[in-house]
Amino acid sequence: MRSDQVRLAGIQGAITLISAAVTYLFATPLAAGSVAYGGFAAAAGTLYLAWRLVSGRRREHLGAEWILRHAYRTAVERFVLVACLLAVGFELLRLAPLWLLAGFIWGQLAWLAAPLWSGSTQAKG
Repeated sequence: MRSDQVRLAGIQGAITLISAAVTYLFATPLAAGSVAYGGFAAAAGTLYLAWRLVSGRRREHLGAEWILRHAYRTAVERFVLVACLLAVGFELLRLAPLWLLAGFIWGQLAWLAAPLWSGSTQAKG
């Protein structure tokens, strides 16, 4: 995988750990576990996206139509993956819904803000 995706997943992981630790200090252990799981779901979506980017680069010679189908399929698959992870957290693990969503939102905010923090040329458009 490219180093910027790995760095992004690292930033998401660090934010997840910090937010889970703060939640543990000021709330309950269940809330901290829920925050950590929500951040994990966001990071899993990022890692899946990075994996699909790498696998797509090996086939970019197939043309624009294939690239567009690959992009749409990746978006749907990432959505389904994250939805399934959140459903597992809600239903099977019985985590605190508010805290789980808070962790997921923090992880997604890191995903959105990381290019701005790192000064990436892609974010500058």
